[in-house]
Amino acid sequence: MSIPSERIEYLYSIRSVRETNQCTDNLIEVDKLTNFDVDYQQFDSVADFVISTIKSKYPTDESLLTIPIHGRYQHFEGNNKPRLTDLIATQFKDLTDLEICKKLVDLFMVSVLLDAGAGNSWKYVEDDGTEVLRSEGLAVATFHMFTDGLFSSSIDDRYVVNGSKLAQLTTEEVEKGFQVTENNPIAGFDGRYQMIKQLGETLVANKVIFGQDARPGNMIDYLIANKAKSKTEKGQLKLDLDDLWMCLIKSLQPIWPSEGRIRLYGQVIGDVWYLNDRINLSKADLGIENIPEWSKVVTFHKLVQWLTYSLFLPLQKYGHFEILNSNYMTGLPEYRNGGLFVDFKLLTLKPDRLRQGLQFSRKVGFNPEIPTFTPENDVIVEWRSCTICLLDRLLPLVNKKMGITGTRYELTLPQLIEAGSWCSGRAIAKKLRVDGGPPIELFADGTVF
Repeated sequence: MSIPSERIEYLYSIRSVRETNQCTDNLIEVDKLTNFDVDYQQFDSVADFVISTIKSKYPTDESLLTIPIHGRYQHFEGNNKPRLTDLIATQFKDLTDLEICKKLVDLFMVSVLLDAGAGNSWKYVEDDGTEVLRSEGLAVATFHMFTDGLFSSSIDDRYVVNGSKLAQLTTEEVEKGFQVTENNPIAGFDGRYQMIKQLGETLVANKVIFGQDARPGNMIDYLIANKAKSKTEKGQLKLDLDDLWMCLIKSLQPIWPSEGRIRLYGQVIGDVWYLNDRINLSKADLGIENIPEWSKVVTFHKLVQWLTYSLFLPLQKYGHFEILNSNYMTGLPEYRNGGLFVDFKLLTLKPDRLRQGLQFSRKVGFNPEIPTFTPENDVIVEWRSCTICLLDRLLPLVNKKMGITGTRYELTLPQLIEAGSWCSGRAIAKKLRVDGGPPIELFADGTVF
């Protein structure tokens, strides 16, 4: 394998996310970030708020054991309506566990990849009048599109996703599915629409993983045949996270937009961005000014991580897999987790960056009191990088403060995100801003976060 190929393989890997962002963690420690000032004294306040959020729903140590992995399943049940649970209990009751797993993978893949922030104005209204907003709204919208058979090309089974059908979806069908109107705009609609079409074409093209009928769920057959080589004492199939991860990120590589994204050695890798902090540190470490491209970037792979986390439940419960080395996963670098640290003023935009963001907000017609940046802007990249690092720091502090370190109640990172940081980020945003939006806005195409 050539050096460029090795570097690209590394940047695709899940391990690269934590490792490439280590440079930011070092700068947080000494308050030397490019775009943010750091007040680390606020970290205790963040942890205390997160703990109060966790305890509001999980008040006892025993109840902590019931915290699910952060995943899409919970969003389908938004507003305390067991939509997916009821679907499994009724429509899927006569199916094998393997087929249930495949159907859930079908649904989850489409729903997660359409889950970039919907904006502050959009909502989804169910037939009974239930209004669902933001990420849960997107989940519920895709759930109903799935159950209505919008994603299926089968005349016998509407509860499947077929690539050929996704590739043929019209803008009118997708707009109707998301209830998009002039009075109910969704952020980045064009990007979402192009992504779902591109996903369809990708599923059709990759018959090795997605089969002749181009179903996301067929990747389960591929994993069983090619990656899950042994079983646990309980009969579960052992599946290494690296194998699951590379299956997802490589097979989905064609869906990422090329416009506005970095090309390394001729390839668009996805959620990978230049970061000035890393560029400066790489120059110092390598002792040269003209550093190679791979040493300038950080990787996030947020949507693939969100998909991977979401697939853990169907893979474990219905596919009977045991996922090995799941600790390679990181916190999700998105605006709820990241907004938590900004709203508590642990991270504060430097004055000149704030001015730039406010000027851009006015230019694009966003809230003039909230700074706005594009995804490739160094402010956004550094903010997302900080989010990964600070979540890694938050986990042991929360466990320590709750007195559960080293016990069977000790929280994992995806549990912390599910019950703590993500909900806390939403709660503090709602407390500080009428629309509950983030403290920093993203001017994006619906394919980032």
